[in-house]
Amino acid sequence: MTPRDIVKLAFQYQETEQVPFRLVTTAGQNRALTRHYGNDSWKAKAAPQLAFITGVDNFLSLAGMTDLPDGSKRDGLGCVWQLGSTHHLVDWPLHEPRMGAYRLPPLAPYFGQVRAKWPGELAATERQFRVIAHTFGLFERAWSLRGFETFLMDLLENPEFVEELLDRLTDWFLESVELMAAAPVDAIMMTDDHAGQRGLLMGAPRWRQFFKPRWKRVFERIHHYGLYTVLHMCGDTSAVVPDLIEVGLDCMESCQPECMDLYDLKKRYGRDLRFWGGLGAQSAMPFGTPEQIRKETRRLKTELGRGGGFILAPAKNPGEEIPVQNLAAYLDEACLPREK
Repeated sequence: MTPRDIVKLAFQYQETEQVPFRLVTTAGQNRALTRHYGNDSWKAKAAPQLAFITGVDNFLSLAGMTDLPDGSKRDGLGCVWQLGSTHHLVDWPLHEPRMGAYRLPPLAPYFGQVRAKWPGELAATERQFRVIAHTFGLFERAWSLRGFETFLMDLLENPEFVEELLDRLTDWFLESVELMAAAPVDAIMMTDDHAGQRGLLMGAPRWRQFFKPRWKRVFERIHHYGLYTVLHMCGDTSAVVPDLIEVGLDCMESCQPECMDLYDLKKRYGRDLRFWGGLGAQSAMPFGTPEQIRKETRRLKTELGRGGGFILAPAKNPGEEIPVQNLAAYLDEACLPREK
């Protein structure tokens, strides 16, 4: 079977001898792994089974960003960011709770630059399960246009404005889906970090009121093209997992074990939702021993991989603080057949 076949079977809720997995490493980690193994043989084991094709990033950066005198940058949506190891929003276009003359930028011209990257990427990923993503989802895009704290207050004080803003954004995402679906991919990933590690930032009732019906529209459009829906969500989103299934989410990505009981979620929802992630990037990976990493990786493969529907991965891309021995322990164990 090709790597794509293995991932597709997992998405079809079929068990395979090897659970599909993903490992994303930095250049520094690559050098450390080569030193650890004594050569670069590890690269064959770590060859990606899933491939990301260029889609839409947070800043529409392919369209260029405007450098400002203080060193910050204005993106294609009018948001001003201080970029660094973490990015900070420092100004936004909607200073009042009304749309006024503001219009989201059309995506069709931007996709000319996106599509220019596809031929080389597609040629290099013929054997892989292809994913294309539009990062920054409904909540993320809304707060970046309005300011984080301000938008959270809008959810309480300005619900009519929130409805209008989210409707505009939903239409914009539907335009994006139409354009992304032109690529020969298997899944479209959206992202929305709408939760912290103690639950949804706006609470489940307001998430259901404002976001649930709009994600339904987006997921329906993705399914119209016969593609899987994937949603990247950090934090504890367990309260709305049944709602996400109801509106058409196929796969939940990130799956942070520090704040959710993934084994319980698998038992309850494992025939209706796929899980992608699961290995603690804030706990096991930086602070565990190699043997603990191997043990937890085996358990994830055995229990979450039961009946298919699981992509093994660290819940976040491993940071530079991760010991190379732990990266190697994960990689070595991920490559082994699943224990029954």
